[in-house]
Amino acid sequence: MQIMKKIVVIVSLALIMTACGDSAEKENNATVIPVPDTPAAQPSVQYQRIITAAYAGMIPCEDCDAVETTVTLFADTTFELRIAYIGKNPKDTAGLNKTISGKFMMHSDTVHLEGAESRYLKSDTALFQLDKTGRIMTGKKAEKYVLKKVK
Repeated sequence: MQIMKKIVVIVSLALIMTACGDSAEKENNATVIPVPDTPAAQPSVQYQRIITAAYAGMIPCEDCDAVETTVTLFADTTFELRIAYIGKNPKDTAGLNKTISGKFMMHSDTVHLEGAESRYLKSDTALFQLDKTGRIMTGKKAEKYVLKKVK
């Protein structure tokens, strides 16, 4: 009887080891799909800048019909200023029609565009262009120095 018990124990152990060995072999033979983790393998993502506000208007011009001006302020404190002279000979506007980009700063309610000459007083609905001394424009055409918020 002792021999019989030993044989049953040995056979049982052999079966258990065979069963465990098969699952280990299956794990080792499993198909592994490599996942690329390098930046070059990742698709490039184009992020859109978030617009905080955009303002547009026709600013008076001494030797043309107007200066079409658009100021776009972005959430990352960058801006884009587009200037186009209207009613002027294209040869005379070489270098005048331009787009300027950079950083903007807020000083109280005043928007200062770095690299641009103009400063603006900001309200909820408009930007009021300031004169060279930082004051609101006055005179007959003062109301024309306003860029209205684009919806």
